Amino acid sequence: MGEENSTQKKVRKPFPQKIVLLAIGIAIVIAAICFTLVGVLPSPDRPLLKDPLRSFLTGIGLMGVACPLFIIGLLLERRAAASPYFEEAFMATVINIFGFLCFILGLICIGLSIYALVKWMLSSG
Repeated sequence: MGEENSTQKKVRKPFPQKIVLLAIGIAIVIAAICFTLVGVLPSPDRPLLKDPLRSFLTGIGLMGVACPLFIIGLLLERRAAASPYFEEAFMATVINIFGFLCFILGLICIGLSIYALVKWMLSSG
């Protein structure tokens, strides 16, 4: 009996496809809206890196790009877990790294926007 239990594979629950597609679609729409707003906003008189609104929108847009990358990487990892080949796991890792980089850059942009806003508020007051 011990051998029968050890050789049985665990049954994984599949991802709900509608929720995954909805999450990816919402993230892409948010990213597109944020990047469009950054492009449409009039140019400020100061350098672009010191504009809190543009930096915040860029950070949200980058996080919107990171979300689908994380989801696709997770789906590839789950699919590659049963595969004896390493190519799918390698692709999943690369996609996750790009998602992680986009997420970290988004956090940096949001942090810089908060810093610029606080600095502007302290200098004007």
